[in-house]
Amino acid sequence: MKITTLSLAVAAALMLAGPAAWAQAAPADKLTGMAAWTALVGNTVVGKIESKDFADYYLSDGTVKSMMDDQVAAGKWSLEGDKICFVYPDEPKECYAIEVAGETATFVDKSGGSIRAQILKGNAKNM
Repeated sequence: MKITTLSLAVAAALMLAGPAAWAQAAPADKLTGMAAWTALVGNTVVGKIESKDFADYYLSDGTVKSMMDDQVAAGKWSLEGDKICFVYPDEPKECYAIEVAGETATFVDKSGGSIRAQILKGNAKNM
């Protein structure tokens, strides 16, 4: 009962405060496609793939620097429609749908598998 009363009190306060308060209380907007990618260029994403830590840094010139197990590899990124594609030496091209919500990026491959990563400002891992 107290949770319901508290929820109603918060909702009433937000209505009285006006649209600006609603905007602050709303969950982060989700960006997709080019808008999502624009939020990542010049920044680093970090996460785990198969229980291994990884970091990717996306440069504006189309270069991606990736680190896994303290080894850094360089590749190229390109936008193809609403997908981001990566090519590394001696590896096939991989493309992903991308979504950014707040400080989280989600990459979804063609089979529907996804990777979540935290967005860090700039070249956070000095790659």
